[in-house]
Amino acid sequence: MDKLIKCIWIANTIADTKDQGITLKELNDRWTREDENDPIPERSFHNYRQYIADVFCIDIECDKSRNAYYIPQGERDEMLGNDLKMWLLHSFAINNRLSADLNLRKKVQFERISGGIEHLDKLMEALQKNLGIEMQYRRYYGIDDLKTYHCKPLAMKLFKQRWYLIARNEKDETRCFALDRIDRLELTQTPFKTPEDFDLEAHFRDAFGIYVEPDLPTETILVKADTDQSNFLKGLPLHHSQRIVEEIDDYTVFSWHLKPSYDFIQQLLTMNAHIEVLEPLSLREKIKTLVMAMISKY
Repeated sequence: MDKLIKCIWIANTIADTKDQGITLKELNDRWTREDENDPIPERSFHNYRQYIADVFCIDIECDKSRNAYYIPQGERDEMLGNDLKMWLLHSFAINNRLSADLNLRKKVQFERISGGIEHLDKLMEALQKNLGIEMQYRRYYGIDDLKTYHCKPLAMKLFKQRWYLIARNEKDETRCFALDRIDRLELTQTPFKTPEDFDLEAHFRDAFGIYVEPDLPTETILVKADTDQSNFLKGLPLHHSQRIVEEIDDYTVFSWHLKPSYDFIQQLLTMNAHIEVLEPLSLREKIKTLVMAMISKY
């Protein structure tokens, strides 16, 4: 089996044991039960530990009193809470299993990424080396409206199967560009210093989706959801600020602290009659206006 797959399995298995940890014998007992794998030799295991540390920055410690291996709680929490790290772990695991088994590939289907992935490599290089870019960008779908931008790439974000570039334009404004609307992209080989005032997590903290609207106030939003929709929201929260305000048999009231942007309103509308917006009143009225406009078309 591929080394990377083994390392991912080892990291996830040890993380699952939490502070209790697991001995190499116990680890091998689990490993050999899966697909009749051969045991992992001790020397190989320590090589895998080093590989995991180098590739994923996850240190596997040893409690010498029991010879039990564990990932310290702080690092374990960071691993489980790091969306990028978990995405990489899961992606590598799935990709390698599918590559090794043609039969399995026929049984797994993914959502299609919209496009623009041909620009990912150059953009990653630009981000890594802090290089400026020049690109031709199609501002509106279906319209031959190309504009040339000179930008300083700051970050990348994946949202709803579409990759986006967050960059500073010529006016030093932070803007978002969809990769599938880029017609041409080149590195300028002109280095720049990443702005000290830019923090990716802080940039999107009060936003839902990809577009940050600086003039839109951050508000506390209350939504009443029926039982079916409540279960969905509990299992897959819409935003990191999601909280449960009230819960009874028939419904649950959720709160979010964010900007009620176009993307967020669109998300609320997908839940149709399963929810009711309670606060703020301005958002409640906006949803009502949109619903009435939809009704008028039928």
